[in-house]
Amino acid sequence: MGGPAIPVAVIAGFVLFFSWGIHWRGRALRRRGIRTRARCVGTRNENGRTELLVQFSVEGGSKRVAVGPFKWPPASVGGTVEVIYDPQDLSNVLMPDEIGTGRVALLLTIGSSLLLLFCVLAIVITFATW
Repeated sequence: MGGPAIPVAVIAGFVLFFSWGIHWRGRALRRRGIRTRARCVGTRNENGRTELLVQFSVEGGSKRVAVGPFKWPPASVGGTVEVIYDPQDLSNVLMPDEIGTGRVALLLTIGSSLLLLFCVLAIVITFATW
C-alpha cells in the first residue's frame, strides 16, 4: 500500500520544511536586513565547531544572539564582526557571507514540493485502486 511513495513523501516533507525556512529567512535578510558591527561577548564550543555570542545595537536597546557554527571563528571574545539582522525578527542574524542568493534553497523548495505532490498523488491512486 503506497510502496516507496510514503517514505519518499516523508523525506520530501522534511526537505520542504527546512528549505522553505532557509529561503524565507535569507529573503528577509536580503530585502530588509540591516548591516551592523557586533561585539563578540562569548563563545560556545561543540563537536569542534564554535558559535559566537554577539551583541549589537538595535532601535530601543541591544540584542544578544548566537551566530555560527564556525570551524575557525572570525573573532574572539572582545573582537568585532559584521552581521546582518532582520529588524522585524531579531533572532534572524547571519554573517554577510552566509546569506547567499537564495537560489539553492528556492530550488530545493520547488523540487521537494513537486516530489511531495507526486508522492501524495501516488498514495491516493494506490489507495483508490486498492
